[in-house]
Order: sequence, then structure tokens, then C-alpha cells
Amino acid sequence: MGSLAAFAAHARPAGLGAVIVVACLLATTADAGVRSTLVKRDYYVSGTTARALVAYMKRVPLRGHRGAALASIIPSYRLDLKTRQRGGTCRVAKVDLHVSFVLTLPRSRHEPQMSRSTRSAWRSFVAFARRHEESHRQIYLSCARNFVSKARRMTAGNCFTLQRDVRALQRKERLACDRRNAVFDRREYKRLPRLRLFRMAQR
Repeated sequence: MGSLAAFAAHARPAGLGAVIVVACLLATTADAGVRSTLVKRDYYVSGTTARALVAYMKRVPLRGHRGAALASIIPSYRLDLKTRQRGGTCRVAKVDLHVSFVLTLPRSRHEPQMSRSTRSAWRSFVAFARRHEESHRQIYLSCARNFVSKARRMTAGNCFTLQRDVRALQRKERLACDRRNAVFDRREYKRLPRLRLFRMAQR
């Protein structure tokens, strides 16, 4: 699962009270057998200075898939698979994959009380987190389209075997997708200390 989890080694996981649902269905997309929906949640952060904001996120982080996080996007999948037997061959008649995303981004409790420079740095950080998680979403959707494309070409001697093979392929593709997202995370984490909010917190 995608997450901005820079403080995982230093912080305790937050309780569920740190995350509040602020919107239900935000978007639906469809592309070549892949449909997706997005639900948005907020991770509320307290503090009016850069140091206080960063300290809060270290002390009370979001509970991400791999531990403490600053933002996250979590997919869940529903596969609609139909097969058809003709003679000695079973083919895929329909394969649709619905991906439901839960996106959680940081939101300040005290933004009106921030100085102009802190507010600007905070908003820049939130924009970075949003772009980061949107990149994860696009990776997941790319993986889903790749799976559907492969599944449509699969055949077997009987439909029980074909359905089993398609679901095995889905599991394999999801694991490969998790690895793609992990590589992306490792590259992105290096950028966090250079963000203005985190530089300001060190002063």
C-alpha cells in the first residue's frame, strides 16, 4: 500500500481518532475493464509553527500500511470474472477489476493561527503529499490495467482451471505492484528533509 511513511522508525502509531472521514465518493474512473473510486479522509495535525507541526507528526503519526505515516492511499479490489467453455477450451468472457482507494492526507487544525511563512511551508508539504499519493494511485491503476490485459488473453482446458489461474495472476501482479510502489517510496523519502517545512523545523 502506498504511504508517506518517513517517521516509521521514530514514532508510535496513532489511534483511529487521528483520521476523520470528510468526504465519501470523490471520483469514479473507468478504463479498459478497470474502474476505480476514491474516498478521502483527513489526518488532523496540531501546531502553529513548523517545529510544532513536525513534532506532532512524529509523536502522533497516521497509521499507514507499513507503520507510522504522514499520508497514505490504500487500495482494495473487487474482481468480476466470467468464463466461457467452447469445445476443449475455456476463455475469459469478461474480466473487470474495480479498485477502491482510501486516500488520507494531512490537514492542519490551526492553519489560521500560523504565520504566513509557516502556512506557505505547510501547504507546500500537503501539496507534496497529495502528489505523492496520486502517483501511487496511478501506479496501482497501471498495474490493474496490465493485469486485465493479460487476463483477457488467458485460456485453459476447463473453466475451473482458468478462473483459478486468473486469480493467481491477480495475486502475482499485486505483489509486483507493491514492489513498484516500494521503489517509488524509497526515491521520494529522500526528498522529505529538503521540504521547506522540515528545514524550518530544524532552525
